[in-house]
Amino acid sequence: MGAYSDRICEKDISARGGKLTKKYDAVIIGGGAAGLAAAVSYLRRPSCGALLLLEANEACGKKLLATGGGRCNVSNLSADEYGMVKKFFESVGVLFRVEEEGRAYPMSGQAASVRDALVRAIEREGAEVRYGARVSRVERAEGESDGAAADGIAGYNIILEGGETIAAERALIATGGKAGPQYGCYGDGYAIARSLGHSVETIRPALVPLVYTDAEKERLSCLHGVRIRARAELLVDGKRTAASYGELQFTDYGLSGVMIFDISTMMPKSIIEGRPRTEVLLDLAPGEDETTLERLMQENEGLWLEGVVGKKLSALLVGEGGGDAARVARLAKGLLVSVGGTKGWKEAQATHGGVNVSEVDENTGESLLCKGLFFAGEALDAVYICGGYNLNHAWATGIRAGTNM
Repeated sequence: MGAYSDRICEKDISARGGKLTKKYDAVIIGGGAAGLAAAVSYLRRPSCGALLLLEANEACGKKLLATGGGRCNVSNLSADEYGMVKKFFESVGVLFRVEEEGRAYPMSGQAASVRDALVRAIEREGAEVRYGARVSRVERAEGESDGAAADGIAGYNIILEGGETIAAERALIATGGKAGPQYGCYGDGYAIARSLGHSVETIRPALVPLVYTDAEKERLSCLHGVRIRARAELLVDGKRTAASYGELQFTDYGLSGVMIFDISTMMPKSIIEGRPRTEVLLDLAPGEDETTLERLMQENEGLWLEGVVGKKLSALLVGEGGGDAARVARLAKGLLVSVGGTKGWKEAQATHGGVNVSEVDENTGESLLCKGLFFAGEALDAVYICGGYNLNHAWATGIRAGTNM
């Protein structure tokens, strides 16, 4: 800790409630993907000052360990700034292996190796990390006796649960979103951003399963457990708003699978009593045309269908089509499913909504409203499809914020 101690400001300041705390050059709130990337990038600056990383959980990167089924789909070959992210990870000893659809994973195949490499990197630089430190609010320190620094930044008072106050010239909000409360994700950064004058776009679960309407649940309960590769279109009041292709899973409550997660990002903000009318149009035989399917039905008395969509789906299509080849073929190419919303935060992989990006400098991550305040990761209003894009955004915005704090 010697190298770090030399950078700590000597003067203690009085905190509210009579507690004393040191003043740091920079405080990062959140030790997830964006916060860790920002910490490494900040500490590598030749003239960086004292840094404190505050993490509400008992360890950093708790949600990160669960990504990609524990393998950590860290980025994607076609993601913006993939090259920068790849170079950053190579510098901390993590190499990528690119698999199908451009998905990049750590060569180790273990999410823990990604998290551990980042934590080791900030420990080597002597950063101070505090666990179990949940922030209740952040206030601008303008008007304090210290006055503004030479660069015009007066700084921030960061108040923890329990009342302790920590002072910083610059602060980064990297608290993540609300998706995954079981990993300690509560969306604390949104309230902090609002209190400092930022607007926050309505938040809702994203990359999440869709839930049947009551009538649809009764109709499709027989398909529970069926998995098939299909194409899906999201229709809102009959208008196509999103489409995706991939694995589809029928559950007891609705539709799941990566393709469903992708189109869930375009779900209406709220669905009340069936309005707007929201449906998913499923093509269960992508690559085959309706005429060919009808001919095969006629030639094989419908028995061929089980080999295409499986026994349960075949029975449903033939039953709803009344055994008529043309109607069954039409259903196979366009099964309409009504949905009444999405599953909740516990099942969601990401958050739709967040701090309005028009109020943040996209090149530095600094607030355009509060000098010295930065944002990175899921706290921002940005959500992408599955495949490593959301984590890539967290790394990229964290790197930029840390470099420019």
